[in-house]
Amino acid sequence: MHFWEVLSYVIVIIKEVLTVFESEVFALRTEGCSIIDYPEVSDNIKSFVGPPQDSQNCASSMQLVTSNTSHIWVIEEALPSFNVLKEELFYCCYTNFSAIANMSNINYGDCKLFSSVIKAEHEFVRVECYYLDNKVYENFFLFNSLDPISNTASNKDSYNVLILGIESMSRLNFHRTMPLTANFLKDKGMIELLGYNKIGDNSFPNLFPILTGLSFDYVKQAYTRNKVLDLNKCQFIWDKFKEKGYQTALGSDSIAAVLGTYEYSLRRQPTDNYLQPFIFETRNLFKDQHYNFHQCMGSKFFYQILLDYIYSLTHKLKNNNFFGMFWEESVSHEDLNMPNIMDESYHNFLKELHKENYLNKTVLVLLSDHGMRWGPIVQTAQGRSEERLPLLGILFPEQFRRRHKLAIKNILINTKRLTTPFDIYKTLLDLLNLKSLEDLALIERYRTLGSEYSLHSKTSLFLPVSPKRNCTTVGIEEHWCSCHKGKRIKIGSKLKISAALKLVMRLNELLNNYPQCQTLVLRRIYDVSLVENHKKWKIYTVMVKTAPGGGIFDATLIRRDASNWVVSGTVSRLNLYGNQSYCVPDATLKMYCFCG
Repeated sequence: MHFWEVLSYVIVIIKEVLTVFESEVFALRTEGCSIIDYPEVSDNIKSFVGPPQDSQNCASSMQLVTSNTSHIWVIEEALPSFNVLKEELFYCCYTNFSAIANMSNINYGDCKLFSSVIKAEHEFVRVECYYLDNKVYENFFLFNSLDPISNTASNKDSYNVLILGIESMSRLNFHRTMPLTANFLKDKGMIELLGYNKIGDNSFPNLFPILTGLSFDYVKQAYTRNKVLDLNKCQFIWDKFKEKGYQTALGSDSIAAVLGTYEYSLRRQPTDNYLQPFIFETRNLFKDQHYNFHQCMGSKFFYQILLDYIYSLTHKLKNNNFFGMFWEESVSHEDLNMPNIMDESYHNFLKELHKENYLNKTVLVLLSDHGMRWGPIVQTAQGRSEERLPLLGILFPEQFRRRHKLAIKNILINTKRLTTPFDIYKTLLDLLNLKSLEDLALIERYRTLGSEYSLHSKTSLFLPVSPKRNCTTVGIEEHWCSCHKGKRIKIGSKLKISAALKLVMRLNELLNNYPQCQTLVLRRIYDVSLVENHKKWKIYTVMVKTAPGGGIFDATLIRRDASNWVVSGTVSRLNLYGNQSYCVPDATLKMYCFCG
């Protein structure tokens, strides 16, 4: 299609939704980066936030079998609800299971029959119940030994590290939807990083730097064999802690796992304690076994199963140095307001850890990969900002704060610096060598590295980050950069149309080799804003709607002269595409393709 042919379609230019007012307040303002400090609920987003709608009520699910920490038993009064009329014709089968090396090889043990109660002797258990030899009930049960194991750490004075990830959670949405948890952690002294900026579109580009210290692009290049990404030789952060004698743990409340499908190709269990074989098997409870984000397993939320698992590990490993990374995504992944249903549970969980003094010897990291990536909120200036500024908060034990005053002082400085996932990796490594965090050691490290080191490199947050640091120096694509340069300037309709058409042209260029995808045309211009005005070039943000399919896209464009437009980096899709792109396998192209 010729560039200007799209003008034959009706183009609607919407009044700019990405408005920045004169009374701007900045969360951080340095030589290299300024980030606007939005209120938790501004006028632009108040219609999108509120109590969650359509949340599932797991408790309403009728259960036939239940458990405590040591036994499983039949709820006799529930038998009639399952049409069990003669108890002598009713029985249940207890079967333990585990992953042999990896999750592609789940091994089930022998069936142990019971009709009333049975002692749980395994970590992962499936229970199936039958009446007249027809299955009437199935559920899974998770147990963890509460018997503490001995400490094998090389430095027994080290701190536990507990990482709690919440999918698609911006810092501001954490405060909006989980105020009980946020206020509890604030009262305990959690330090929040206001300039923590994502570096890629979805989870993997933002998690792999934390887990490996490497970019996801580099990991794909270095560990791809025969077009398949093989992570078996990749060293993860939990491996570093394992080398120091820590007990390690990994788990997610979704079959998507922390590493997605890549996790299922690992040839060995990645950590000493590993939840995913259990979560993976629970897919058998659902008709759609490929859907990743079921909220309930019977009468229990999956996120609660995750929290219970973590809590049991804190008891089992209370005498051991412990590194655990856990990821919630069953609730927060698809709905901006839904995390509110988790707030009380997370609050109670953390209160229990505090009550048992577990937080006195644990560095707690609460983080996310990015904010909400789709929906009407990301069509606003605040939503666009939040999508790029995920949650990152760190709670240090009181003893740590007393012993490492300069380290804490530096982290407080860095709350108002531009930071990235690479910095988290370096920070975690420092926790393995507490001597490196003594005041004199930090002074010497800073002197040796030089003040400009943190301008370009991944830097431990225990060292001061350069105020000159900006998105370019740390490799954040312009499109994902939250740093704000100057006021948005009003621009004319001709230039808006030119920019919007260039964006649509770019989308069609990406689809050129896929004739099964229909040509996209411009239907609506939501916003074109000038965000940086240099002498030799100008940078614009552009948001449009295309047809067919109704895709809403957001991109950053650089204009060097009247006709020289360049789309800079990734084009984001701001609404869900469902099954529109069934005809292409590539995950990126799925965002753009409308199958003909």
